[in-house]
Amino acid sequence: EEASYYGPSDDNDRKRSRRQEQDADDSSSRPIPRVEPEEKEQNKSDEEEKPKQPQCKPNFGLSGALAKDMQSGNVYKGVVLKFKEPPEARAPNTQWRFYVFKKGQKDVVEILHISKQSAYLMGRNTEIADIPMHHPSLSSQHAVLQYRALPNASAGGRLSCQPYIMDLESTNGTFLNGVPIDSARYYQLKKGDILTFGASTREYVLLTENSTSTG
Repeated sequence: EEASYYGPSDDNDRKRSRRQEQDADDSSSRPIPRVEPEEKEQNKSDEEEKPKQPQCKPNFGLSGALAKDMQSGNVYKGVVLKFKEPPEARAPNTQWRFYVFKKGQKDVVEILHISKQSAYLMGRNTEIADIPMHHPSLSSQHAVLQYRALPNASAGGRLSCQPYIMDLESTNGTFLNGVPIDSARYYQLKKGDILTFGASTREYVLLTENSTSTG
């Protein structure tokens, strides 16, 4: 007989039969690969599509900027003030005063002494305002009178403490000598300047202790 690589044909058939049985047993004992459910893939896709959280709003600086929240603002009596005093804030040595008139009248309504502190908040919120204002056209925090000690070139660079006014984004505006001013910006005041607010007819004339007129 012709011999093959596996020996005689009968033995060869038996060997092939045993090999097929082993292969069948091995295939039945192999672990079945685990298929991940489509639900997890869907959750992953949903997580990727979630909108990003909005970025924090910029925190404004101190000088000439308005405070918007508890972190950037100055809380007083549970109310967030719309301004923070700048580093150069000082109480003045000059005895400044507001002489308050009604428009078209010569008699003084009241005299306000405004030199004991570095800032005076003006507005309708009587709980926090240093200078309460009651006209319905005015805002709860309408404007701030701020004293600032800055270098004066004409005085050889020495610090000079002068009054400034800043509108606090009021609804109906602040007016300096009849001209509306921009919000969140300091405007230097001089003796004899006249401030008006909203639709109020009261005029706040800035004078010093020894002044008797706007001249």
